[in-house]
Formats: sequence, C-alpha cells, structure tokens
Amino acid sequence: MEKLGIKPVFVKSPSGVVSRYTDENTLWCYVMGMMWLNKTLVSKLTQLGVSAIGLSGADGKLLLARRKEKIIIVDERGRQRVIDGGYTGKITNVNLDLVKRMLEMNYVPIIAPIAIDEKGTLLNVDSDQVAYMLSISLKPDYCVVLLDVDGLLIGGKTVSRLSVEEAEKLFRESDEVRGGMKRKLYMASQIAKEGVKVVLGSGLRERPITEALAGAGTHISL
Repeated sequence: MEKLGIKPVFVKSPSGVVSRYTDENTLWCYVMGMMWLNKTLVSKLTQLGVSAIGLSGADGKLLLARRKEKIIIVDERGRQRVIDGGYTGKITNVNLDLVKRMLEMNYVPIIAPIAIDEKGTLLNVDSDQVAYMLSISLKPDYCVVLLDVDGLLIGGKTVSRLSVEEAEKLFRESDEVRGGMKRKLYMASQIAKEGVKVVLGSGLRERPITEALAGAGTHISL
C-alpha cells in the first residue's frame, strides 16, 4: 500500500483487537495482494506435486458475508466512536459443497480471505474469521495457524498447552496478549469450543505443519 502511495489505517475495537480499516483503495490493494499470495502458494504446492486450486471466497459464493455498515472503535484519546464500516464483512455462510467436492477430487483448496455479499460487493474478511468458519463447518481434527513466532508467548516463553477456559482468560486479562495475537487467541478458543484442536505454531520452521502436529507451538483444546 505504501509503495502505491496509500497509507494503511488501523483501528482498535473496544475489546482491544487491532485491525486494518478497509476503504475502497485499501480493498483494491487487499484483493490484489491476497490473490498474488494465493497464486504463489498454489505455484509452490504444484512444484511439490500437490494438486492445488487457488480461490477467493468470492468464487462460487464460497464465503458469503454481510457488509458492516458501522463499527465501534476506540480513538487515540481512548474514547469510543462509531464510524462507517467501509468494505469489511462478517461471514454468514460457507459453500461447503464446493469445498467438499474439491477435497473428494483430491484437490487442496487454497482460499484467500476475500468474501462477497448478496449484492456482489467484494469484502475484506479477517483470515481468522475464515479459519473459524471453515473449521466449525468442516470439523477437521486440527486447525493449524502458522505465525512468525513459536506460539503464544507469556513471560518470553511459549505456552505449550491451554484449555479453552485458560485461553479465554488470557484473552480477557493478560497484558502480554495484544495486537494480532489477541485476535488469534480468541479465534483459537472459539474453534476449540467446537471440538477442533487448534495449534498456534511457527511458519518459519523447516516442516511447520508436521512439527506443529507433533507438539510444537501452543495447543488449545477442550
């Protein structure tokens, strides 16, 4: 965005979650950037012999969302304000038939966190929200979330295991859980509530998914 002369704007919710504000120019950059990443992942997987298909949530109404007309933010003075919702959305439906058909045909779907509303408007939807909706809909054994750190860090050390109750308490009360990790910890606790085991692991390891499933990172479950 900055290379294109567009300054990113971030807003904070009353619960302390920080997210990017999406106006029309930001949406344009977001879609462009996300689809570049999407096709790059497909290309890398193809090189490894994986049959991958890259999609956005707009394809086949894979992710249907409702546009947020207004959002509540906390401004720099600590006051709550209501502002226009911009081009952000809350997912209302997942096209499970489409996902299941791809899996049955042995294709790995690579899904960019872009949704569409009933009017055909493209919307920025948080990737954690997409992970949540896909997890509770498909009910996999695990949801692995890859980060640039080794998991949830408290006191400089990785927390290896958490119950749902412990994760929710840290979300509410810990000063060390903030920014993007705050959102991810909340999402992980909500997925785990549905019986899906969640791992917050490092994507910088040599075999990140294998190592996460073998015990690395922060594991959250009922």
